[in-house]
Amino acid sequence: MTTDDERYGDTRAWLRLRVRTADVLFAGERGEPITHRVDLALIVLISLNVIAVVLQSVQTIYAAAPGLFHGFEVFSVIVFTGEYLARTWSSVDNPWKSGRDRPVLARIRYMLTKMAIIDLIAIAPFYLGMFMSADLRILRALRLLRIFKLTRYSSAMTLLLQVVREEARTIGAALFVAMLLVFVASTLAFIVEHEAQPKVFSSIPMAMYWAVVTMTTVGYGDMVPVTAAGKVLGGIIGIIGLGMVALPAGILASGFNNALHRRRAMLHEKIVDAMRDGRITAEEQVNLDALVRRLNLNDVDARAVIFAVRHQMAAGEKDVCPHCGKPIHDAYADDDIDNPESGG
Repeated sequence: MTTDDERYGDTRAWLRLRVRTADVLFAGERGEPITHRVDLALIVLISLNVIAVVLQSVQTIYAAAPGLFHGFEVFSVIVFTGEYLARTWSSVDNPWKSGRDRPVLARIRYMLTKMAIIDLIAIAPFYLGMFMSADLRILRALRLLRIFKLTRYSSAMTLLLQVVREEARTIGAALFVAMLLVFVASTLAFIVEHEAQPKVFSSIPMAMYWAVVTMTTVGYGDMVPVTAAGKVLGGIIGIIGLGMVALPAGILASGFNNALHRRRAMLHEKIVDAMRDGRITAEEQVNLDALVRRLNLNDVDARAVIFAVRHQMAAGEKDVCPHCGKPIHDAYADDDIDNPESGG
């Protein structure tokens, strides 16, 4: 009589392989050593692809070894295609997604995520060149989009995208005001300069180019006001443009500061939870280290948070938990823990 293990053995092995693939590809900072090795290998391959595209634009270098460049491109596409298919196949068992969609819906949902779209764009130029005629220079340039695959492995880039999303409305409002200023400046420039320079300031759209260059204080010099009114207008627009162009940068800087404060607060909360029993266990320390890396913080930040938590929990007796009275021990408690800025 056939047992369930014999009947479903192959299926279970296939499912175990899928779960294992998801653990390796989606685990990120909390993954096993093999996860970090796979991530490092992909980062190196993406970086080499960017370098290869840049070197291919130098005709003498490309002519010296066209076969080497082509072979490396084929190898890279095979790896990136395999990665894309493996991620799509195993996305059903993504350990950091709580959705319980059916396998097909789960995979479609993953394919519509921004990182999956970037992965698809990274390999699309190669297959487009196989099935349709296109300018090879354009296809080579599109291969540079593979650099965006690095955003999956960069917590700093993740932080930037998070800040841009959070401040999208504020940045949009600032850009809207800047565009209004461009329209006003270009219209006025056309009015005061068109008669004196009919070929240079031939239309309002041409004057918009001058307005943008002036507001950003670039000043290429190919369009220059010659009338007194035009020069006064250029000076005013240049001064106003300094503030308008700097405004989005200030918004992003403020957003970065707020995001870092929230990340430190999150680390603070986790450390407080870990210290409630008077010490940080080895498992808790591993989780805290992973959290520090995932939040793009450093050891100095961790020491500063530990320093603050320990003094908050001291309750008049240093290094003693107010809840249980036990000494607080942790992996960061070196000789320099009371000096979080030492960085030692």
